[in-house]
Amino acid sequence: MTSSEHNSYDLISFLWKNRKPLIVVGIIAFLSSAIVSLLIEEKFESTVTLYPTKTSSVTFNENITEDQSVSKFGEDEEAEQMLQILESSSIREKIITKYNLMTHYEIDLDAKYLNTALTKTYIENINFKRNNNGAVLINVLDKSPDTAALIANDIASLFDSIKNSMIHERAKTDFVIKKQKLNKIKGQMQSLRDTMTSLSSMGVVIDDAYRALTEGYVNAKDPEMKKSFKIKMNMTEKYGSVLKSFQIKAGFLSKRLANMETTYEQAESDANSYLSHKFVVEKAYPAEKKAYPIRWLIVVLSTFSSLLLGISGLLIKNKIDLLKSA
Repeated sequence: MTSSEHNSYDLISFLWKNRKPLIVVGIIAFLSSAIVSLLIEEKFESTVTLYPTKTSSVTFNENITEDQSVSKFGEDEEAEQMLQILESSSIREKIITKYNLMTHYEIDLDAKYLNTALTKTYIENINFKRNNNGAVLINVLDKSPDTAALIANDIASLFDSIKNSMIHERAKTDFVIKKQKLNKIKGQMQSLRDTMTSLSSMGVVIDDAYRALTEGYVNAKDPEMKKSFKIKMNMTEKYGSVLKSFQIKAGFLSKRLANMETTYEQAESDANSYLSHKFVVEKAYPAEKKAYPIRWLIVVLSTFSSLLLGISGLLIKNKIDLLKSA
């Protein structure tokens, strides 16, 4: 007989020798775990399956890339951001308040760490994770299947409101700054236009208009007309360069104004629009059968663990007896 076979034979012999106490331990463990499993409150699970969007705003640029499309599904970065928001205290507090979870979870109001106990129970019953396809899952366990489904769907809805609130808080500041800048450029443009209008009313012209003015002066026969042309020529010679510089500046301002109007529209949209930042693949529905506890699994694991512990105890006792008799 080999050493391995000898050890196996000794173990089987040992177990057979101690079969009665092990059978007693197994029966006690079986009955105890069965009773305990029956006392555990049943819970039903409801799940919402989501995908985040790639972009969080409507883009006003003429050339929109694929990543700026509102129909683009988000990837790892967006999914991780979604998980962080779903796990935030902002959503947790709203759900706790709406469903009065302090009472619903039967939290002891005299507990020393009341909020800690409530948060711990909330996390035990409501969790968020990603599946193998990259989707975000909102899983809710509750003693009521209807409440589980309602909480899961409400959390999914709150995701949009919380994210929009976060975006608006920052976007409104950006919007105010860009609005001020836009009004400033508009004011500068209007001031330039008023100045150029005044110069034009004084007879100041540039480029081709000045050449036409010169030809008119040369060809004019009427002294009054000739005098009028001369006055305009003198004003142009004096202020023509000023008008020219104002026109160039107006051209630059016009381009800046066009760009600023586009960014202003973008900022206005970000500050005031309420977009959905998720794709709902599947809403939560009341479960028809319980998800927890799995009673047979509790009984099997408890019985097996008790037997294993009993065998270990008997082996230790046997080893101690051998050492004492040596």
